[in-house]
Amino acid sequence: MLPTDVFFTDVEKVIAEFSETDRPRLGKLIAELGRIASQIPGVADRCYAYQAELYAKLQDYPAALAAIEQALQLMPFEDSLQILRGDIYRQAAEDTQALRDYSQVLDKHPESVTARMRRSDLRRAEGNYSDALEDINTALKLEPRSLRLTYRRGLILADLRRTAEAIADFKTVARLSPDKELKSKAEQRLRELGEA
Repeated sequence: MLPTDVFFTDVEKVIAEFSETDRPRLGKLIAELGRIASQIPGVADRCYAYQAELYAKLQDYPAALAAIEQALQLMPFEDSLQILRGDIYRQAAEDTQALRDYSQVLDKHPESVTARMRRSDLRRAEGNYSDALEDINTALKLEPRSLRLTYRRGLILADLRRTAEAIADFKTVARLSPDKELKSKAEQRLRELGEA
């Protein structure tokens, strides 16, 4: 295993499990990623993407967007980078830009479940429930066994006041999910809908 692989694993862990106690380390991680990007061009796009995620954790969205733009310059056709840029725009409350990124990915790759799920979440947050439902149903056609997608569909159905269908989705998730947190969320939604 290369030293960069060990470092990248540490960065991924900080991103996944971020807490306020990690905040002082982020500047050092960001600087080290910049150093690696300048010395090992083959992983520069990955370094810039990690920098973008770390800046977003610090809520420094201009720096996060600048970093993701550097990654996209190196890998302009990488959907995951465009989705990440959409996620950063979303965190920065620039929903129009986020919607543009998710939609552009879907124009090229309609089978992208991640982009479809993100766009559905954004549309739901905007109150555009019918389009959100269309996106999540398309995602479920692509990944019919996804309990996370089923849970999200239940949320949209509840928003649309299609209670019986929402309850059915939440019951499926509560019964089948091995993820305790997701199972707990589904059970909570069932209680809220009077199905305790």
